[in-house]
Formats: sequence, C-alpha cells, structure tokens
Amino acid sequence: MNIARQHNILCIADEVFTGFGRTGKLFASEYLNHPPDIMAVSKGITGGFLPLGVTSCSAQVLSAFQSDEASKTFFHGHSYTANPISCAAANASFSILTHNNCRQQIAMITQQHQQFAESIKSHHAIHEVRALGTIIAIELKTESGTSYTHPLRKKIYPHFLSKGILLRPLGNVIYILPPYVITKDDLQYIYQQIKDFISEL
Repeated sequence: MNIARQHNILCIADEVFTGFGRTGKLFASEYLNHPPDIMAVSKGITGGFLPLGVTSCSAQVLSAFQSDEASKTFFHGHSYTANPISCAAANASFSILTHNNCRQQIAMITQQHQQFAESIKSHHAIHEVRALGTIIAIELKTESGTSYTHPLRKKIYPHFLSKGILLRPLGNVIYILPPYVITKDDLQYIYQQIKDFISEL
C-alpha cells in the first residue's frame, strides 16, 4: 500500500502542460505507480484553439462533497465551464489525438528527440539534456547556474526567432515542444540551428 495514502495525502497531477500526449503517454501521471487523486488539465484538451480547463477527482475525493449540507459544497468552477464551442473543440481535438496518425507522429517526435539528445549530451556548452516524449529540455552551462531569469534567455529567444523558430527558453534552458504535425525535416532544421547556436557559446 502507498504510504502517502495511509496518511491521507492527496496526489494532485497538474497535467496542463504535460497532458494529451506530451510525455509520450496520454498523461504524465500514467508514469506513476498510483493514479492521482485530483487531476487538472487544460491547453491540449482543445489543441490550444479555445480556452477550456477540467478538474477531475477520484471517487474518494468526490465522496467528501456528496452531502445535503451546504457547508460541504465544493464551490469550484472554471471560467469556461461547459462552454459549448470549447467543448466541441475538445471533442474534435481528442478525436484527432487518439487517431493512429497522431500516435505515430508522437512516436516519431519522441524518437527524433532521443536521437538528438544523444548526439549533443556531451557537448562542452551543455550541462544536461532531458527528453521525454515530445518534450526536450537543453540546459546550457553557465557560471551562475540555472534560473528562469538568467540573462542568456535574452540571447536565445531573438537568435532563434531570427531563424524562424519560436522556442521557449526559460533562462538558460532551451525547451522544444513541437506541434504533433511537425515533419522530420522541420525537426532536423531546429536541431541543426541549436547545434550551431551552442557551438558559438
């Protein structure tokens, strides 16, 4: 039995960023030994086209609010709860996501990321490369360590933008989170631009 559950500690999975295939599985929490008690999802639920968020919970958590007492009401709601257009977009997005073509694309991106990570992990300018599913993070070596506000971001962002690539640098960490429709050629172009960039550091 999970020790945390013996002490009634809730496991809350924030799947806003990692959900809907980003880590190679439908949800990142699928890598856990036990399912989360509460899960929050957004972004990927509509493919990013319209705002929609969902919070789900286990039957055990839900049971705490199943009462006629007003004091036990779970006063919670999202701004776009049950918005019909957003829900229609979510249904369409999920249909595409679960299609075999999309699963093949996720597998392709995962494989390409892993190969790229292996090819650059020993580069002198790189501290660490982390890849899982369609997410890859490249932490660059700096004297001041890692920080979301590291000034290297001001060099990374405009450099890649000038190459037609919109990346998400968090300080000295370069993230690649491609759309599932990306091609191998486009990925190779991005990888090459990153190699060129780190070679100049």
